[in-house]
Amino acid sequence: MARLTDSDREAFRELTQRGWIEEDALRSPRYVEPTPENLVRYCAWLDETSRFFIANKSIDFSGDHWKL
Repeated sequence: MARLTDSDREAFRELTQRGWIEEDALRSPRYVEPTPENLVRYCAWLDETSRFFIANKSIDFSGDHWKL
């Protein structure tokens, strides 16, 4: 575990006493309107993130396990 400096320790104490206060502008929206533009943005995001998966794992549905 890292050792805290005195200023870090004081900032941590101050934060734990007052609690975490997040501004409304920084919060994620709880509901996103399902407009065509948002769906296009979501599909583009899915396309980009799917490229991060580079594993080469075969799928095999053979066997006698009850879950197959």
